[in-house]
Amino acid sequence: MFTLSLMNTTDSLCLDVRATLTSGQAFRWRQSSEGFWLGTVEGTAIVLRQSVEETPHRFEWQTFPVANQWEVVANYFRLEVPLEELYAVWKGVEPSLAEAITRFRGLRILRQPPQECFFAFQCATCNTVVKIERSVKKLAERYGEPIETPFGTLYSFPTLSALASADEGVLRGDLWGYRAPRVISLAQHLLTKPPLWLESLREASYLEAKAELVLLHGIGAKIADCICAFCLDKDNATPVDTHIRQITCRLFRPDLNGKSLTPRVYEEVVQEWQSRFGEYAGWAQQYLFLAEMQKKV
Repeated sequence: MFTLSLMNTTDSLCLDVRATLTSGQAFRWRQSSEGFWLGTVEGTAIVLRQSVEETPHRFEWQTFPVANQWEVVANYFRLEVPLEELYAVWKGVEPSLAEAITRFRGLRILRQPPQECFFAFQCATCNTVVKIERSVKKLAERYGEPIETPFGTLYSFPTLSALASADEGVLRGDLWGYRAPRVISLAQHLLTKPPLWLESLREASYLEAKAELVLLHGIGAKIADCICAFCLDKDNATPVDTHIRQITCRLFRPDLNGKSLTPRVYEEVVQEWQSRFGEYAGWAQQYLFLAEMQKKV
């Protein structure tokens, strides 16, 4: 067993590792039998474990193949965002959030590598989390680069070139199904864009970034919002699915109850969250989304 760096976090850096990594944002993290969470951020593998000591948001961590890359960990988990300040604001706006904040204190929105997030969510429509995880895992194992760790081999997410030349039949067999040709064609299309085009959308406004994304084949409002929220730093992006629509009807807009999630209703729901929670509406939404999902388990 290797020695992990011990990171003594403060309230402003609080992190609930499990809640963050199992809240539907990312699909390639796995937990070892020893309780370590294993994942990759581009060419860096991260291993971390929540402390069980008196300070609940302390966590142990290490990176591979280059050790002690704290900036990769801090950037990925967006530890610069002052959660305690947000909690105070949210509870004033909507008291029903207090329970979810208590349960999931330290849940954070991730800053994932845009390319991985973009393609992972191509698999998310009309699919179960288990199948999404299997599909994205297979994609990385087939076309990504290996990264050795004491827990075995992890894989970086594939490059655009690797995805653009992927075998459609193989992807279909790896549970991508009808999505396989779309993955390949999107990769080929992105190769025609300027280098780091997806990353450049971080500099655009939320509406500008979303407008660019929905121009791409097969990307609707929800998937665009997921990409905006989970890798492009659009903190007011609020992905709306059936669960968020139900929460919105229950808490804010009972008049929308029974209505289908049409594009117009979708935008009304988004605007409801943004008008109430402002710049960090997407973060507030994630707490109630996870609470709703756990009710159904």
